[in-house]
Amino acid sequence: MPIPLIPIISALAAGGTLVPHATGGLIVTGASGYVAGTFLTTAAINGLLATASATLGAGALYLSGTTASVVGGAGIFGTTIGATGITGALMSVGIISSTPVWIPLVAGSAALGCGYGSYRLFKLKRKLYETPEGIEAQFTETEAKFIEKLIKRLAKRRRA
Repeated sequence: MPIPLIPIISALAAGGTLVPHATGGLIVTGASGYVAGTFLTTAAINGLLATASATLGAGALYLSGTTASVVGGAGIFGTTIGATGITGALMSVGIISSTPVWIPLVAGSAALGCGYGSYRLFKLKRKLYETPEGIEAQFTETEAKFIEKLIKRLAKRRRA
């Protein structure tokens, strides 16, 4: 089943927002009301989340490995022996004596953000899994905004 993202992306780009529909599912609404052809069924949202999980999960996995190798380590017991990445280069030159405190704070904040996003994605997928086939799930405004962000992020990736 193809996911009807083209009219949805166009409507969102024109200033619309994704909102829960009274019958279940989601629909884009604009200044004049609901936008025709932008209704997302529970099945379509399920397919969208599967695509987003694979795409964004691979990106997060790549980013976590890249971050560790770029930032690098301070070497054996904080010495410059075996130091890697940016940290090792800066320590070898003598610009810094150890890893700056902001690096672990930024990495920790990014990990918390990714963890929270993963939790919301997990809760949404569980809701879709528990919805009986042929029945439309009722979504909240928060879930609609989360799915809207996923659609916009996927649209940017496909353009790039």
